[in-house]
Formats: sequence, C-alpha cells, structure tokens
Amino acid sequence: MNARNDTHSDTEDVASSESAVASDTTPTPTVELVGRTRQEEARLAVATATSLVEQGVSPSDIVIATADVDRYEDALTRATARYGHTLAVWTPLKVKRTVPYELIDATLRLLVERAQGAVNVQTLTEPLFLGWVPVTGRSEPLAPAAINEIGRGHAGTDQPIDEWQATIAAGDIEHETKQDWMAYLNWIAAQPDTPTSKDIAETLNPVLERYDDARLPDKPGQRAVSELAATLRGFERTTELLRMTRRRYTRWLATSRTDKQWGVVRNLLESFATTVPGKRELPTAAAIDVKEANDLWALSVPYVIAIGLVAEEWPTTPASPVPSAARTVIETTDIDGVRPHSAWTTARACDQFEVASNTATKVFVVTRHTTDANGVEKRPSPFLEHVETTRVSKAAQQRLIAEPSVIPEPLSDYFPMETDDE
Repeated sequence: MNARNDTHSDTEDVASSESAVASDTTPTPTVELVGRTRQEEARLAVATATSLVEQGVSPSDIVIATADVDRYEDALTRATARYGHTLAVWTPLKVKRTVPYELIDATLRLLVERAQGAVNVQTLTEPLFLGWVPVTGRSEPLAPAAINEIGRGHAGTDQPIDEWQATIAAGDIEHETKQDWMAYLNWIAAQPDTPTSKDIAETLNPVLERYDDARLPDKPGQRAVSELAATLRGFERTTELLRMTRRRYTRWLATSRTDKQWGVVRNLLESFATTVPGKRELPTAAAIDVKEANDLWALSVPYVIAIGLVAEEWPTTPASPVPSAARTVIETTDIDGVRPHSAWTTARACDQFEVASNTATKVFVVTRHTTDANGVEKRPSPFLEHVETTRVSKAAQQRLIAEPSVIPEPLSDYFPMETDDE
C-alpha cells in the first residue's frame, strides 16, 4: 500500500509566503458552526466539505483539522459514509506499536540476551507470539497454545540456548510442535554473537520477509482498512529503519565508535524509530484530508475546517502529578532553580490553533459541540474569544446537514460565484 503524497507540497513555500503577507493585511474570514453533540458537529464539518466539493472545490483544497484525530475519527468516518466521500486520516504512525517493529525489537532483545548468556523464557517466546516464522519449512507461525505450553511450564526460567535445546528435546511435547521449537532454537543458535553490518541484513530481513509472506494479507478481510494501513506502513517503516540502522552501524564500526553488539543495533533502531516518525495514510487522491493541527505547519490550504473547539479539549486540561495550586505558585513566583513544565500551559495548543487558522487562505471554518455523551454542557474553547467569527444560523445548519448541495450563508459570502464571460 503506497503512501499518499501531500498534494500541497509542490506549492507550499510560495503559498505560505503569500499567506503570510495576506495575514498581515486582511485576516481570513472565520465562520462558526455549532452542533449539539460531537456526532452532529462531525456531520456539520463533513457536510460543509461536501458542499464545497459540490460547488467545484477540489478535495485537495480542503483540510479538516483537529487537536486530536483519535477523538473524532469514528464520527467523521460515519459522516463521510453518509455523504459518499472518503477521508484520508493522517496521524503520526506509532511505529513502535506496530507488530512488524515489535517483532524485530523482540528478536533483537532475544539476540542481546543470548549473547550475554542466559535467555529468559518470556524473551524466548515473545518473537513467536508476534509471528516469527522460520526461513525454511513451516509457513505459518507457531500456534499460541504451543507457545504457552512452554511459557507456562518454564515460567521464570533463565538458561542458555543450548540448555533450552536440551529442555525442549527432552520435553513431553507433541512431535510436530517439538520440531517447530527446535527449528526456532537452532536458528537462534546459528546467529552471530558479534554482528557485522552484513549480519543485520542477513539475520533480520528474512524475519520481516517471512512475516510478510505469512501474516500480511493482500486485502483487509475482517480487519479495518485503517488497521491494515497502519500495519503495512509499520512494515515499510521498520524495513526502512533497519536500512538506516545498518548504515549508521557500519559507520560506527568503521570509525571504531562501537564494538560489534546486538545491543548497539537495537539502540540505534529504537533511536531512529523515536526521532523519524512515519505517517499512516489511506491511499486515495480524491479524499478529504483529516490532520492534527500540528501537521499543518508551513502548509497553505484554501479551506480549513477546524473541529473540536471546546474547552478542555482544545486546549486540553494539563495533566500533571503536581497539584494545580502548586503549579500556580511555580508559574507566578520566581523560585530559584524551579521552572514551570511546558505541559502545564496552553501555549502549544494555542500555537496549533494559530497554525490551523493561518493555513486557511480563503475561509477558516470552526466547529464545536455543546454537550458531551452524558449531556454535560461543553463550553467553547477560550481560543474563540480572540477570533471574530460569523455564526451560521441553526436553520441553515439543519438544511446543510439534510442537503449540502448549497453553501449556506455566511459561508457563501466568501465563496467566489462563477460568472458567464461574454
């Protein structure tokens, strides 16, 4: 599954500079829509996008932005299905939580322990649970029951691989399962203790390739498309991160910066996974992008629809083990050596809101809801207090939801109407 390219990237530098000039003179008009629930708010946002598309606006000229994509993804997905559109939901890929990465990391942990001597049973079984398949022979991962049989029977055990081989060989285990276990242990024993850069590829690449053959489907089947997309992107990113790791490890060995150790390989892989984030995207050029506000940095898009402008969500309430009274004292008092933590403030959320606003070159649409799932009132985001908005009437909002073929006022006031050239 190929990653979808950002349609704005070719012109973003020029457009963003034009936007900066425009923002100094005439602010982008802001239109506000208010739904009763989060679901109604999502329908209003998607109906607005649909209305723009039906008037001839390209989906690539529309972005739905939010402070937290996860909070709105389900509601937006249902709304787009209702109006016959497709969303491309962009969120930072948590590559370390994808199974392909976890499989390689678990394999590296195993090789690190093996090189040090004793291997714990949990470390031994983890790659199998994640789908390790031998390079030759069996084409399917070992069944969880067969893995658990050894894991439970030897809980807490630490011993070298040759002793694990003897344990399994002497164990009262079904013959085929014993063969599978011995193939796994023999593979571990065959790997080098002091890997060269070539060993990284020869040891770990086949693990990924066999996982691809055995576990990655060509079609989603019963899995959600977004889940499969994340797994496939995780596979691609892990493959890329292994290449980066091998190159860096090669340079370090060449300059005698490190010894040959699987632990160094694992640390390099983890550092790249942490500092070089990936994306997950649904691959369709006709989709409406949904992005977290911080991903709009340096972009310029004609129509930005910012959703979720309610208090305690944009910005979120600071979460800290430090009591609020203590945070207030630290923030307002000059205490030598004591500084407030950035997570205590709303500065970052404010920056994200300003980025979303500045990204819009024609119209900035903001939406919010008034009650949560329990019927509790939701107050407007404090960021809206500093923005001059024009509210769409309730009647116009209901017409928009029911039939988004006509852009409602006052949004239509900012939409260039076509005229016949004579």
